[in-house]
Formats: sequence, structure tokens, C-alpha cells
Amino acid sequence: MKIVNRHERLIASSPARIGELVRDFDRIWPTEIAPAPQAVSDCLFDAGPMLWQEIDRPGASRAFVVAGPGGLRAEHWFELQQVDGGTLVSHTVEGETLGESEAVWAERIEPLHDLLLQALLDNVEANVASDEPRAGGRSVDRPGMRGGSSVS
Repeated sequence: MKIVNRHERLIASSPARIGELVRDFDRIWPTEIAPAPQAVSDCLFDAGPMLWQEIDRPGASRAFVVAGPGGLRAEHWFELQQVDGGTLVSHTVEGETLGESEAVWAERIEPLHDLLLQALLDNVEANVASDEPRAGGRSVDRPGMRGGSSVS
């Protein structure tokens, strides 16, 4: 089964500042939901039931390929685009599930992923807001994108 899952949020900050935060999972990961991914080696991260290998991806601020479990072949990445009002932060998962992993993705991984991503974006937003000495930061979810996903 092909999987595509995308989350976007406009955050009132620069791509450079948000890029710093995206590179620091210890600062933005919602540990009240699940432990932050831990580096196993320079490019390999233990993310609970999955292993992620960090890769270079053109246009991505940070990108990973899922190195395990075997029934999930996917990449996921963050993109940062400067737009009026701040930075459009996007996180995309694209890949495929094989065999029993189809049900695991649909029933366990994708719902947890959606919850984690929204909380992670909330944490990015909170970190940016704590940088600002004044109120008035603006963030909006793009229509149809909060927790948005599609499968085929």
C-alpha cells in the first residue's frame, strides 16, 4: 500500500531559526507522547519501533529513510519555505507498506505520527514564541493539512 502523509504549518519566524529547532529533537520532541529519537551512530536514530537513517535530500531541512522495520519502506523530511508572515513548515512521509505492515501503519503508526507531528509543531511554535519579547506571533494550519494524510 502506498502511503503519503503531510503536515504543514505557517510559523512566524525565519527558516534559519526553525531549521535550528528541527535539527534539535531534544528541544522540540513531545516526550509526553513518546521518547525523542536517540542517535545510535552519526546518521542512525532509534525512534522507538523504527530506525531512521538521516540522509541528504535536496530542498529538505532534515530528512530520513526508515531503516526498519522491514515491512515499511519510506522516507520522511522537513521542508522550510519562507512566505509572507513567516515560514511554511512541512513534514512529509512517502513510501509503501508491505504485508502485515499495512495494518500496523494504518492502526498504530500513522495515528501516533499525526499526534506527534502536531505536538512537535506546537513545540516549535512555543520555542519561537519564547524567543519573542513581544506578543503577536502568528501561526495557522493550512486548510486540510492539520493531520492530513492520504493512502492509496
